[in-house]
Amino acid sequence: MPPSLEAKSRLPLTRRALLTGMASLACVPAGGGAAAGERRQFNDALLKLPKGVWTKIHEQRRGDAVVFQRQAHGGSAFDRRRGRIVLFGSDTHGKDWSNSPRFFDLATLTWSQLYPDDDPATYRVNAEGLPVAGPAGDHPWAMHTFGAVAYDPAADQLIVASYPQHMQPGRFTDALAGPWPLVRRHPTWILDLESGRWAPLEAEAVHFFPYCTAFDSDRGVLIGYARHGVFELSGPPRRWRRVAPQGLTGYHNNAVYDSRNWTIVVFGSQENSNDIVVFEPTVGIHQKMPTPGLRPPKDQHAPMAFHPGLAATVVLVDRPDSDGGRTETWAYDLELDRWTPYPEATIPYPQGMNYNMHHDPLHDLLVLVTGGGRSPTAVWGLRL
Repeated sequence: MPPSLEAKSRLPLTRRALLTGMASLACVPAGGGAAAGERRQFNDALLKLPKGVWTKIHEQRRGDAVVFQRQAHGGSAFDRRRGRIVLFGSDTHGKDWSNSPRFFDLATLTWSQLYPDDDPATYRVNAEGLPVAGPAGDHPWAMHTFGAVAYDPAADQLIVASYPQHMQPGRFTDALAGPWPLVRRHPTWILDLESGRWAPLEAEAVHFFPYCTAFDSDRGVLIGYARHGVFELSGPPRRWRRVAPQGLTGYHNNAVYDSRNWTIVVFGSQENSNDIVVFEPTVGIHQKMPTPGLRPPKDQHAPMAFHPGLAATVVLVDRPDSDGGRTETWAYDLELDRWTPYPEATIPYPQGMNYNMHHDPLHDLLVLVTGGGRSPTAVWGLRL
């Protein structure tokens, strides 16, 4: 068993990592396993993927049951209970109205969609002053979500901590004609994945547009990380609480929870950065790591996922060059404060803005959703 929070707070970071690693080795089945309550179907084909290289495992084609353009401003989470990537978010700006979650099932390698995207004509403000969409008024508006989409495994819920700041000017923001001035509050939205029903969080929202959140699965709380502060969604009653006065990065950052070290790991910033920021409130750690050795290229809005087998955070960074650029794979070890590149795990084009990478513990596989513009939506797998 890991030490108590009180005991953990007296341990240096590297000692905490060692203790957590020992506990994980004792409790986690080979290949990552599946947590209690997960209803997972194994896909033998995923075990046959070559090691150390990104392999395309699905690409959408005309005639598929679900076809859509990946939204670069959208976020995602991994539904551990069912083994699905969940995409939610839209580029909006009056050109896209995606407000339905999309699911990619690792067992069947198929996409599905919770409901058809709602016609913008249904967008309105309800009697409580909340922006709602759909014939029944029970869906959120399309919105940029960036890194502010997370999965709560205990509650089996998707948490969206953003709001539709970049709606089309005119019909939505016009003081006379648009519904925007009627909005009394933009809530944190909660999707119950068992029932497929959305509900607004009753407590006052904190928005992480265009920042990020990460779910601390050991304490069962969501951490939101932004320049204007670091916040924790916890309870009961469930509400946002400020836990640090300000963040140490600009916007377009991303974050993951390092379960070996009980720490939020943050990377990227709009001015481009290759600093790692760590936040661990129970021991009072909040700092930029010195990282004296090799570092990846500076970047922003980068795909990130914590890999428990490596005990490291995997980050994809763009490397521009005269041929258009490529995507490089790097892993950051917090205990050693050290980066490791994986030169064979390169994708031959840059990702740009992408918050759609996750680790699937059942198949011990990193999964990444790409696409956008003229490129079809595709899913890739990487076994490290």
